[in-house]
Amino acid sequence: MATGRGALSLLQSYSSDSDGDSGYTSEDEKKRKHEFSNPHERKSKRRRAEDEEEMAVDTPSSSCRAGHQPGAVSSCETMMSDGYHPRPTDHTMDTTSHQVHSRRWVRVLGTIPLPSELLVSREGHVDDPREHQGRVRSFPHERGNWASILYVPLHLGIYGPSFASFMASLVATCQEQNVILNPSSDLHISLTRTLILHLHWIQPLTEDLRARLSQISKFSLWLHGLSVYVNDEQTRTFLGLRVCHGRNELADIVSEVDKCLVEYRLPLFFKDGSFHASVAWCTGDVSEDLRRLLPQLENVCSQYFSVETDMRTFDVSSLNFKTGNRIHTIHLKHGN
Repeated sequence: MATGRGALSLLQSYSSDSDGDSGYTSEDEKKRKHEFSNPHERKSKRRRAEDEEEMAVDTPSSSCRAGHQPGAVSSCETMMSDGYHPRPTDHTMDTTSHQVHSRRWVRVLGTIPLPSELLVSREGHVDDPREHQGRVRSFPHERGNWASILYVPLHLGIYGPSFASFMASLVATCQEQNVILNPSSDLHISLTRTLILHLHWIQPLTEDLRARLSQISKFSLWLHGLSVYVNDEQTRTFLGLRVCHGRNELADIVSEVDKCLVEYRLPLFFKDGSFHASVAWCTGDVSEDLRRLLPQLENVCSQYFSVETDMRTFDVSSLNFKTGNRIHTIHLKHGN
């Protein structure tokens, strides 16, 4: 009887001879071992087996052909049209056969359709002036373009109710002369035209503006005197309070802003523009009618500002850069 060490030696000797000829195989066995030890031969045999199986799948079985009459639908075709196919009963199929059956299912089921939402063409955006108090866009709406503007926000604080009463008096005075105005809901001073920005411009332009304008010191301004303004398209008319003190500081800001806009080939601010805060507006060009009412409207200003002098004075410590519905705040430098 062989000892444990003898059995181990015998096992090792068989293991060492497994890659070569053990001396106990026939010539056919040697040939078969040589063929299957060649990886290229194994790959070729596997490919031929896959092709044969696919051909067998594509060819209707005898059970489907038997008794098939012209115009009749066999049970096999019914199963195919319903997306059903009998599952193979061989549970020992390898990865290769699994891939073959996967391709067969794709042929049976066909191409997976896209959701209907993706097949419907997107309709162009249509603006309805009735949803914007009759206002009409100055430029067409295009996907990927963002309307943007830099401005000075004017915070009324405790003078909010008094300023609202002042604007209501201006509107009422105009209405008595059949000029219908709307009071402004957002008091600000524009420092750029309305800019059309591509999405990838917004972040770098905002950073450029912040780098330049953060070096400008905060300041104060106050408003005095009324003027009439019409936009370039003559679709809106504005009644605005002009900036009296603080114009030089605003001009310095516009100069720095224009340096940024040139790099993006964007339109610069008006050369002879008047810095102002719009307090009322209407659609269309009614500038002539409104200018005839300026003496009466100036009297209203004098009545309010003589009582509340500080109502027209504002401290400017930050600017707003609005892109779409998002507002980027740019803080000015504190101190000289």
